[in-house]
Amino acid sequence: MSTAIYTRRLVEHRYGRPLEELRRGNASGRSDDPVLPILLRRLGGLAQTGANARSARRNLDAAWQRCRSGEHPLNDLVMRYAIEVGDLERQEQTEAEAVWDLLDVRLLLDRPSPQRPSAHRAVSAPDDQGLLVIAREVAAGLQRLNREALRRGLRDRGVRVSNRRLGAVLQSLRAESASR
Repeated sequence: MSTAIYTRRLVEHRYGRPLEELRRGNASGRSDDPVLPILLRRLGGLAQTGANARSARRNLDAAWQRCRSGEHPLNDLVMRYAIEVGDLERQEQTEAEAVWDLLDVRLLLDRPSPQRPSAHRAVSAPDDQGLLVIAREVAAGLQRLNREALRRGLRDRGVRVSNRRLGAVLQSLRAESASR
């Protein structure tokens, strides 16, 4: 999988929507995410660089095939395409890393990924004690207590929590079960 495709899928995963939908939302001004316009611009540049790299690889392959068939001796054209491919691959990697950094900045700004509309509205627990009570109920119905099962159980009840709070609740539940 190319770096550009991988990065596109990563962006779609982090935002929870297809790229086309993100672009439409950004173009219509419906997005309040300050990172999204920059991210989309960078992603467009990455896609263009990826296309240029694929084209350069095809040119290199064609030149190499002509050279191998004896049509042309190894010449500057093959070397030029090889250098171009190397340069474009380095540029593609650098642009992908810039997009990945923007995704990290988005997380640092504490902007959670917008969730797809659900049948019920998510409610956040009023405090850690309230969350712990709900988590105990969820944990009682679980065969194995782990982070993902607890998160899924809480989401089924309409409670969304951050990783930090989920970790603290999970630690408390494990401490309670160990003390019994």
